Amino acid sequence: MKPDLKWTALLLAGMLVLTLALAGCAGGRQPQRLTLYTSFGADLYTPLVEAFEAQTGIEVDVVFGGTGELLRRLEAEREKPAADVMLGGGAESFEAYRELFEPYTVKDDGLIPDALKAPDRLWYGFNALPMVIMFNKEQVAESKLPRGWADLADPRWEGRIAMADATKSGTAFVQLVTMLTLFEDDGDHGWNTVAAVVRNARILGSASLPPKGVDEGEYALALTHENIAWKYAQAGGPVGWIYPVEGTATIPDSVALVKGGPNPAAARRFTDFLFSREAQQLAAEQLGLRASRTDVPLPEGLSPTDEIRLITLDVAWASAQREEILNRWKDLLAE
Repeated sequence: MKPDLKWTALLLAGMLVLTLALAGCAGGRQPQRLTLYTSFGADLYTPLVEAFEAQTGIEVDVVFGGTGELLRRLEAEREKPAADVMLGGGAESFEAYRELFEPYTVKDDGLIPDALKAPDRLWYGFNALPMVIMFNKEQVAESKLPRGWADLADPRWEGRIAMADATKSGTAFVQLVTMLTLFEDDGDHGWNTVAAVVRNARILGSASLPPKGVDEGEYALALTHENIAWKYAQAGGPVGWIYPVEGTATIPDSVALVKGGPNPAAARRFTDFLFSREAQQLAAEQLGLRASRTDVPLPEGLSPTDEIRLITLDVAWASAQREEILNRWKDLLAE
């Protein structure tokens, strides 16, 4: 019996050591995580990130900044990327920096219209965002509202319009390109109109500041996204918005995988999630965003797409001419 007891004791001891070792490995395993660079405000990205974390257990570290700022950061980090996914900014910005991203086809690709994704799937449009003119109802009577972009050049709006700096904001860059496109026959390829609007405007450092200023009564008008104006109205602010009569652009806020990002598997899961019905419906119902999926209804309070005069921007041209356009813009601000 003694030999049997000896071997039994050794076997039990070995099993105990193995169990403790496995437990130690499990306890020391790091949770999956990813790093998201986004120009979405916290009110937009937080519900999406929290829903993804609850569904997958993957932790998301968020770095917030303007589109231009984040793109320059990605460029500086290109030898050793810190980010996995970039969310926010127009498609033209992603095209201009396409060497920083890598293609990926999301699971529900078939439900995303071609206009909202790159042919090679380098980027997808998370939503459709028409540009609008937001106004403060307490400062501007309905009969006095501007009808479109050209009206913003009227001297009566001097100092009463707010817009973001196109060198810092992807939103403002799209607004700039929209005016250049609509007024290309104004004698200086749209720049005469832009200059007249800028003379009346206060140029602010972030896309979030113009609509905030209108909501608080600091400005009468702001150039912004439709969903931002919707958000302030839903919160009870004294605001409304118009779709410019000449037409407006609807550049999507885009999303792409960062090339060489440290957590590619988690990045792909996050991107798939953003285009799931759950995430797109959340964005429509809670955030006022027009979904990119064709099976998600329009948020309550937004005008149907066929009632808005939409124009198509030449994304390839805007991307190729981005530096030249921004240099002209900086010269204009310096005058």
